[in-house]
Amino acid sequence: MYQSSVFRIWGDSLSVARVVLKEKGILHAVWYLFSFRTRGFGRFLFDCYSVLYSRACNKPLIHMIGDSHVKMFRRNRLFVVHHLGAATAHNLGNPSSTTNSNRKLLNIIDKIGRKDIVVLLFGEIDCRVHIYYQCKKNNERRAISELIDDTISNYGRVLEKLREAGVNFLVYGVPPATRVRNEYRYPFYASPEIHSQINRMFNEKLKEFCEETGHEYIDVHSRFSDESGFMLREYAADEIHLNGEVVDFVKGELSERLGINI
Repeated sequence: MYQSSVFRIWGDSLSVARVVLKEKGILHAVWYLFSFRTRGFGRFLFDCYSVLYSRACNKPLIHMIGDSHVKMFRRNRLFVVHHLGAATAHNLGNPSSTTNSNRKLLNIIDKIGRKDIVVLLFGEIDCRVHIYYQCKKNNERRAISELIDDTISNYGRVLEKLREAGVNFLVYGVPPATRVRNEYRYPFYASPEIHSQINRMFNEKLKEFCEETGHEYIDVHSRFSDESGFMLREYAADEIHLNGEVVDFVKGELSERLGINI
């Protein structure tokens, strides 16, 4: 685990430096390389501390695996964060995914301890971008509800493989929608109201799937949304992500469901 983390820090920092070098020159590239490596090494040290604390106190590590919503759990004792980039629930089981999320997930799973716990955070990008995009791109020949069903079916096959492998995992629901703008200028992008409806429907279907198949489901949507399904402002870190309040909520869920005192 330690060695792979170090290589990841070096690889990520060099990738950033190359981009900055091209755009802003060598001085900016050196500065970004130094600052990026410092942040990455700091996270690596905290992960080491979590591992040592876990083993010394005979407590499981909690591996948060997913898209950018995992970042809120950094620097929380016993939590180890694995950000897989812009990974989607729909393509998580696809070995040819452009994000390599399937390979990254399997590599992480191969290295975790038997007592460790995995929390999977996928689906927000599907809800915010891809489901509506695919619906409109194909002239609405497939309804949004059908595309959600397909996404959850794909996600479900990954969950089943994890269960067969003996992985102790929980499924983290999709956070509430926000009124975020179409910053990436997608040709098809849902209005805030439709976005909210997609998130609500996705969570309802994902929760139902988990209940039917016996997977533990953490419902963050209903906990942090208003009556219209939008993220409550007091719990928003930015235009997309929940703030640190969600960490305490997840700790409570883990304690209640698995008896873990974090």
